[in-house]
Amino acid sequence: MKKILLTLALAASTIAFSQTLQSENFNTLTIGNVGTDFAGTAVGQGGFLTSASNGTAPTTSNNAAVTNFQIIAAGNNNTKGLQFISPNGDKGSRVMAKPGLDVAWTGRTAGNEIIELEYDFFTGPITDSRTQVGMRILGTELVGTTPTTRTVSGFVYTTNTRVLQGVAYILNGAAYGTFLINLGATPIVLEANTWYTIGCSYNVTTGEATWRTDSNSLPSAMPAANWVPGISPIQVNIQQVVVGANATAVPPVPANVATSTISFDNYIVRAVATSNLLGNTDIAPLSSEAISIYPNPTTDVLNIKSAGSQTINAVQITDLNGRQIFTKTFSNVADAQINVNDLASGMYLINITSGDKSVTKKFLKQ
Repeated sequence: MKKILLTLALAASTIAFSQTLQSENFNTLTIGNVGTDFAGTAVGQGGFLTSASNGTAPTTSNNAAVTNFQIIAAGNNNTKGLQFISPNGDKGSRVMAKPGLDVAWTGRTAGNEIIELEYDFFTGPITDSRTQVGMRILGTELVGTTPTTRTVSGFVYTTNTRVLQGVAYILNGAAYGTFLINLGATPIVLEANTWYTIGCSYNVTTGEATWRTDSNSLPSAMPAANWVPGISPIQVNIQQVVVGANATAVPPVPANVATSTISFDNYIVRAVATSNLLGNTDIAPLSSEAISIYPNPTTDVLNIKSAGSQTINAVQITDLNGRQIFTKTFSNVADAQINVNDLASGMYLINITSGDKSVTKKFLKQ
């Protein structure tokens, strides 16, 4: 895959009303193999298609199987999750996707021209395995009369270096192509054996792609000269591919000989009018630090506490599919309690309003 070294601009982020197109927290699925087929033809648990390849000959990979895709008990916050096992040799890939996003996108609310993807992933142990893994939004562009698949926005995590990068189809000078995007002046190196929540987006009208790796900082975005508009979203892939050997690189890249294991959880795809990756701002932004919720995870009561001059006027709880579960209004209180004992176990979003401002946070009901 080509690489591009560009300095990213920081893009301000706000939110309008959003629409959930697809989501999965894996909690209703059965621990074990996702599917019975690894050719990408038979639908497995959760409606997912799974595809595993050892790559083209000659290759030393020999572990393509349905077992490459596992529902596990050790998801984020002690819920279920998804485990990917990579090829154990010098070629090969793993791809998992749920059909139907193209239909959901076509039926989106008018004005919601931005697609957002957020997900949790576990970096796994330190490894010599040379694979690139992550989730990405795919779209279709007409090249003449031929529909052509593009990666409009996504992430690539390289397992042996633990470097996280963006990936997108962009215009780089006079060349169009799919490039790895450095998300800062220096590489972002993640901790081993750690869960991260990250998000990316693509504006179909303008072509702007953005990435967010920290809810306490602004998103990163490419300069407008790199944007490619008009690519219609069709699918979100969870995928992993071996980094090929390169004897001429400095330093040389040897052939991969090891497998890697990466876990995913709580992915959600939305159509929005204004991007709000990681849910840290709103139409009138309220600092995430101005409102705290605890304990998180919780079993029965969720406490909401405001800071400084902020007060609480209303709360709304939704599930990850956007369904409203609970609403309650308050009269400018500094602290509030919500009884969530009757909620089913799982991840939820709580939107807290203070005057004409609001903030959205995630919490786990155990």
